[in-house]
Amino acid sequence: MIAYENDVLTIPKKYKKMSVSELEREKARLLKEIKASVSQKKQVRTNKKNINFNF
Repeated sequence: MIAYENDVLTIPKKYKKMSVSELEREKARLLKEIKASVSQKKQVRTNKKNINFNF
C-alpha cells in the first residue's frame, strides 16, 4: 500500500486512545489472526496452447 501526499488517513478513535504497548499488542494479535486465516494460493496453470514447430 502506498500513501500519497493528498491522501486522507482516518484513524479509528479506539486506536488513537491506545498507548504504544497496547498498539504493539494489537498489532501482534492482528498479524497472528491474518496468518492463521486460510490464504488462497495461486494455481500453476499449464500451457494449454502447445506449439509444435516442424522444420
